[in-house]
Amino acid sequence: MQRSRLIELLAKKKAGSISLKEQFELSKWLQDHDEDRGLASRIDEVFGLHYGPERTEEELKGKEKSWNRIMKSMHSEENAEPPIPKTPRIFTWRRIIPMSVASAILLCVAGTGTWYWTLAKKEARSRQNIVGTEKGSRSRLTLPDGSKVWLNGDSRITYGASFGKNSRELTLIGEAYFDVVRDPNHPMIIKTDAITIKVLGTAFNVRAYPDEKSTATTLVNGKVQVSVNNKDAVSYTLSPDEKLIVNNESGLADGRQGAGRKEEQLLENITKIKIVKTDSIPPEAQWTRNKLVFANQPLHEVANILSRWYGVTVIVQGGDDMKALQFTGIFENQNIQSVMESLQVAGGFRFKIKNDSILIAP
Repeated sequence: MQRSRLIELLAKKKAGSISLKEQFELSKWLQDHDEDRGLASRIDEVFGLHYGPERTEEELKGKEKSWNRIMKSMHSEENAEPPIPKTPRIFTWRRIIPMSVASAILLCVAGTGTWYWTLAKKEARSRQNIVGTEKGSRSRLTLPDGSKVWLNGDSRITYGASFGKNSRELTLIGEAYFDVVRDPNHPMIIKTDAITIKVLGTAFNVRAYPDEKSTATTLVNGKVQVSVNNKDAVSYTLSPDEKLIVNNESGLADGRQGAGRKEEQLLENITKIKIVKTDSIPPEAQWTRNKLVFANQPLHEVANILSRWYGVTVIVQGGDDMKALQFTGIFENQNIQSVMESLQVAGGFRFKIKNDSILIAP
């Protein structure tokens, strides 16, 4: 593999845009080449020190030392392999790095890179905090105001450095459960592509994946106001055990909607329902207890949930009738093989697991 190809794959991995095929290519190469595996580990050190909020001077010095070790490993003629740090636990929260930034930093590793590193260090303090999880992982964090957030797989939140001081505004992509500290003077504002949620102090779950058809807000306790983006007159107040489902197309900017859409047509895509729960929290939030729950969900949605829960790719073959098959069940601490076997019994389909891919067929 050429060095430029290695740098490209490492950049894609850091940006979270690497494909399954490319991941296999990178993993196989690093397995067979000790010197490049050491380089990848050093890069993980540098990016790892970016995670979370603003760092202290001592941590920034440690970051510079890690960078210097990377530069030395790239240009030194010695063949000694640098020590490889321990593998982090799967349940961790990570800073999500844009592809352009990851590529620029890794390209600096291949060249001089001094000017970019100095610039990046100065800009780091002014950037927004971006906290996220990969597929197959879940995590919990505490925001600067003391509010707690649980992040499901393949999710991220973005908030500014002044969060909790003058305002409490953040952006969500994916699924998160919030336990918000009450502050009447500074309501928390949570923005997604389709809706905006205003809350003083309460607990609720939001599922807002951009590749799904709808965004759902489920209230556990307290009260929240949910507004449909770009539709000022369309807002709802939720009470405990209520769920609001908004078709993602309803909350898109006017320019992204189909021409001639009428307000009453959009309202047909908004559903408010009462949740029936048998526990202290509804099924929609059981994932915070590490429970995988399906509640009358069609097979195509089940496939998306499994993909994010286990970090795999699930492909459903067959017609619309098969994809519409509904499943209900609770799984706790079970591997993907056991879950698929249970779903197979209920749905009558066939499945095949190969590496990190699952094929479901009639």
